[in-house]
Amino acid sequence: MLLNEKGILDIDSMIVNNESYRKILEDSIITDEEVAAQSAKVVSMLRDMEAKYSAEQLAEIKSLLAESSVLYAIYNFHSLQQLK
Repeated sequence: MLLNEKGILDIDSMIVNNESYRKILEDSIITDEEVAAQSAKVVSMLRDMEAKYSAEQLAEIKSLLAESSVLYAIYNFHSLQQLK
């Protein structure tokens, strides 16, 4: 599911249950090569989506990615503010 029982995006569960995430963190060290490989994987997935989906669907996906990125950024900024 996308949302948890409280109706909040369950991104934490999605991440920790993601095979890529588990594989990258299995040794607790994130290398430049792992970052590059994950970046290439995401770019490849986006290119596949561009070929598969309509312009309207891609606009919705783009909006979701942008809003999710904003949420991630402000969550991290908010967490840093709480450390002061």
